[in-house]
Amino acid sequence: MPQPEGYSSVSPDQPAAIAALAEVLSCIGPTCGDDIDWSAAQAVYGTSLPTDYRAFVAAFGRGGIEGMIYIHTPAVSSTEPQMFTLSGLSEAALTNAEVNQWAPPDQGRYRLEDLLIWGGTAAADTLCWITADPDPDRWPVAVYTHLDLEWTVYPCGMAEFLLKLLRNEWPRWPLSDAGLEDDPDPRFLHDKDEAAGYEAGLDPWEY
Repeated sequence: MPQPEGYSSVSPDQPAAIAALAEVLSCIGPTCGDDIDWSAAQAVYGTSLPTDYRAFVAAFGRGGIEGMIYIHTPAVSSTEPQMFTLSGLSEAALTNAEVNQWAPPDQGRYRLEDLLIWGGTAAADTLCWITADPDPDRWPVAVYTHLDLEWTVYPCGMAEFLLKLLRNEWPRWPLSDAGLEDDPDPRFLHDKDEAAGYEAGLDPWEY
């Protein structure tokens, strides 16, 4: 399957986008990063996962960016619930012709079956990789927005996509909700800390 024009893979030795992302995105709360059994995750998904994604999970973990973007972590067993873990599209989505809509010039270039969801948004957008390439470090990002009702392909990895998003460097804002577009200091909150805050009757984003 051809990659989008201009696509360049992430360096497996030094995912520079992660280092830059750490300068833009601050992790608040006591929990920053998750320790994942990547061999077990590879057994679940039948593939290794992108270098920059693994570095993101190590640095930030599973959680949200300003309560607007949510990042999933991989399942490490086949019996683990799919909610908030990496997953493919549902059977209902795969058979829905309205979901198989792509922004020009990508209509007909990609298959819904090759999408792996790594995140979502509060506006119900879906953030994926296109996993057709055998090298995970060459998986581009695809975003389905409820604003446009179509997929748009971004020729980069997940970390670079988020970095450009938080720096507001995409020529057109990629998400349905523009709440992060002019945020000068975006924050990441691990889902453990968010849940603990709400259980204590507090707004964890205020502390």
